[in-house]
Amino acid sequence: MKKGAKCSMQSSDIVLYNLSKQAAKEHYQYDRLYRNLYNEDFHSKAYDNICRNKGSAAKEIDDKAGSFGGEKIQSIIASLKDETYQPKTVRNHTIPKKNGRTRPVSIPAVSDQVVQEVCRMILEAIYAPAFSQQFHELGEKRSHHTAFIQVKQSFSGVNWFIKGEIGGFLDNIQYQVLINILRKRIKDEKFIRLLWKLLKAGYLEQWKLQRTYNETTQEGTLSPLLANIYYNEFDTFVEEKLKPSFYMQRLKKDKEKPEEKLRETLLKEYKENTSDPIRESCKRMKYVRFADEFLIGVHGSKEDCEQIKNDAESFLKEHLKLEMQEVKTHIRHSTHSTGFLGYDVFISHNHRAAKKQHSIEERKYHGTVQLEIPTGTIEKVIVTRKMVKDIDAKQWDMLHRPELTGLSDLKIIETYNAELRELYHYYCLAENVSPKMRQLRHVMEYSCLKTLANKYKSSVSQMKVKYKRGKDWGIQYETKHGARIAYFFNDGFKQRQPWK
Repeated sequence: MKKGAKCSMQSSDIVLYNLSKQAAKEHYQYDRLYRNLYNEDFHSKAYDNICRNKGSAAKEIDDKAGSFGGEKIQSIIASLKDETYQPKTVRNHTIPKKNGRTRPVSIPAVSDQVVQEVCRMILEAIYAPAFSQQFHELGEKRSHHTAFIQVKQSFSGVNWFIKGEIGGFLDNIQYQVLINILRKRIKDEKFIRLLWKLLKAGYLEQWKLQRTYNETTQEGTLSPLLANIYYNEFDTFVEEKLKPSFYMQRLKKDKEKPEEKLRETLLKEYKENTSDPIRESCKRMKYVRFADEFLIGVHGSKEDCEQIKNDAESFLKEHLKLEMQEVKTHIRHSTHSTGFLGYDVFISHNHRAAKKQHSIEERKYHGTVQLEIPTGTIEKVIVTRKMVKDIDAKQWDMLHRPELTGLSDLKIIETYNAELRELYHYYCLAENVSPKMRQLRHVMEYSCLKTLANKYKSSVSQMKVKYKRGKDWGIQYETKHGARIAYFFNDGFKQRQPWK
């Protein structure tokens, strides 16, 4: 039986399932992928995916998007069969934002988005099951939060951090290197030629990595996956070469056991992860990556860290033609904060007990990972949104936001609430999330009231009276189910601890 999909007219879900089943087989190669692009169900599913994606502006850009159907699909398939298909040049557009302004985006034609999405579904079925568990940026099950949960759970006891950021990925990526990586698993040159067309048309450049407070966003559909297939080579190197090599260095220093017996013990500990990470004799290395940023935790010496950093840099340069950003790459002792994905990460060395609720004492265990909102983060948000007159003043004078005064009262309060909720969602794992977010809420509440006061040529005190609703305040609005009230954010900022 040929490898790949069984029949081009099978349901796309069945084909993808069959492809993903083979992904766990290390040396399995796919040689009949291109024919899946003749399957109408793939194109219909791809278009539905695009329309469901809140980041897609297909319907806003293309007036004919709603007519995408049988004839259009058949036309695309015909061009794919004879390989005359050529992706169109990406068009620049502006689309409206909620505040009435517009934002520029580069969006492919709908037909090209569909072809990209079909390729993405196929490639994801092949590669996603085999992606490293230390990589966090794939759909709903992996995110920046799962990356921090892994750090919290597995980095305890490390005494050094190596923070790395891979620089200039989009500027320096070598397409031939990417194609060679794909050819390790894909033995279908027609499918490879199609990917070449998409790459040469500039579709990889669409991926603009933006660390927003809710999630990482991308304009393209295929580009993020191709980028992570590229990065996965580095994950594999760390997990299969760098980490075992570092771990086995104990053989050279421990002279108390016979070498063969020690080797057997070490391999068992490495596989089962049972050894005590605090012991000086136990070298330990942990790794996590999100997009182009990674963190390595080391229980060892600074010299060990220098060697690991050098080996990582060499692999990136020699095999992937990439370099780490020197300014954002460093080795730091775990007692000092290391910035990772917008959080400060450090290891607690506090042996004392701390008072919690109801005067109950709870011990802060030595060696545990601590996550905090970095100093200056809240101030940066305030300055960016121009909500304070002078950030260096002892007492802040809150400002209104003139760009919002043209909106309805409901939209104004919803804008502030959405921004607060977005930031809280991102930083909800931080130990200091409550005091930091309360500080921001205070500023945003008065800025919101001043925005409403400016809209009505009134004062903050008058707005408080007008919109007071019991202990809180909010905007009343009508729905088909009757009157509702949109309160200014009053849900609190409790720290979430999903790792417990």
